[in-house]
Amino acid sequence: MITNCDMELLGQIPASLLFKRVNDNVINANEACFNLFGVDTSNRDFPQNLRFYDVESGALLSEASDPFERCLSKGTVDVNVRICSPVRNLTCEVKGSLICNKDQQWVVLHLSNAQSNDFTDQRAAKNSPLDNHLAFNRLLSKISSKLINLNAENLDSLIEKKLGAFGEFSGVDRCYIFQFYQNGKLMDNTHEWVAPGITPHKEELKGLSADDLPYFHEVIKTQHLFKVDDIYTLPAAASLEKQEFERERIGAVLCVAIYLDEKLFGFIGCDIVGSTYKWRDHDVRYLKLIGEIVSNTLAAMSNKQSLEQVSNELAIANKQLDHLANSDGLTGIANRRQFDTKLESAIRRGIRDNDLISLLFIDVDLFKQFNDTYGHSAGDEALKLVARTLDECCRRYDDLAARYGGEEFAVILPNTDAKQAHYIAELIMQKMNKLAIPFEGSPGNNVLSISIGITTQKCSNELSSSILIDLADKALYQAKENGRNRIEETN
Repeated sequence: MITNCDMELLGQIPASLLFKRVNDNVINANEACFNLFGVDTSNRDFPQNLRFYDVESGALLSEASDPFERCLSKGTVDVNVRICSPVRNLTCEVKGSLICNKDQQWVVLHLSNAQSNDFTDQRAAKNSPLDNHLAFNRLLSKISSKLINLNAENLDSLIEKKLGAFGEFSGVDRCYIFQFYQNGKLMDNTHEWVAPGITPHKEELKGLSADDLPYFHEVIKTQHLFKVDDIYTLPAAASLEKQEFERERIGAVLCVAIYLDEKLFGFIGCDIVGSTYKWRDHDVRYLKLIGEIVSNTLAAMSNKQSLEQVSNELAIANKQLDHLANSDGLTGIANRRQFDTKLESAIRRGIRDNDLISLLFIDVDLFKQFNDTYGHSAGDEALKLVARTLDECCRRYDDLAARYGGEEFAVILPNTDAKQAHYIAELIMQKMNKLAIPFEGSPGNNVLSISIGITTQKCSNELSSSILIDLADKALYQAKENGRNRIEETN
């Protein structure tokens, strides 16, 4: 304790003061400071348990940067800091001076409550109710403008920032949103802002059931408002709620129901940690307004996401329909319709780029005999394997393998010369031989074989898809006439 008579006078000054000797770690507080934090003067350990936090970043100030050390190094200090005690947490304007008293030096800090403690702005002590109302309207406008053009990616972080703006404005310790699900039987803490020095609880408050907090659930659903000035005044029916509030060191709590499309979505709430607080009518009104802004934002985002989902589902459905319309039902590769479209397009592009185009016609040798011998099921499986082989050999984006009809297939090779086309044909033959589909009497050494006809043409206005098809078909006919299981080309 201070024994110097002059310093004892500090303890009697009505202004809230913290003070300590230079080169001494013992912090002293006067009676007004004890009262400011709602602490009994008999609790002499109170000043030693104070922690100082940066208002902007929320970071705990190091010993070298707390107000005492700043004042000691500069002679004076004038800063806003968040001061947390085991009882109450306050954002304070701290003004300090270095005072010399005979042979001793003291650092003296004057604390002014920078927050209103009644949901007004930080200048509430100086401003009229009208000024405070206007300040809140400015805050609403700022929050609303920020939430207009948000997207799903930044929704959560932006809502928490706006909760923070409201929390700092109002001087509460925690501000949060809970969402109900499973017909209101469960709830999650989805968004949370906490003041510097306050323990967050969002991650642990997941999957809470109505049975965990039955009194709260009943009140918020029937009265749409849960307002408690002092948790120790809760009725006996709220024993579970009181137990949870004590665990979180909540002294006073205010929650307002949030609705989406006239259905209970959840609630927005705020806490005072470590001390009681008498909530006023405008406290409730302000929180309801913030809740309405958040609920409108969530509703707009929900509608936007629903529209996006419908749009995506429609796009997927259209893609599936397009695939069905352009794909062969048995083999899955392009059908005759897609083949005709792609061939016309490839020729036009070839004319524009002055390119070559190659077309392969492929026929499964003696397929009717294969079907008669092994059955239609085996025939279908064989066609699927042939189609997959052709598709695997189409290595470029513009290449296309298609089922032309029955056991006949085609491969379009844009920008491909005769040598490259013959290489692809040989590759197809090799892969076909590796399949080794048994077929006695086949011209391919008792395995199912194919014949391939190739044509390569210069793209010009005189070249049409029908001319190209006729040339490839003639080459295929020649391959079958010459004994099948072979490749023939025509110019």
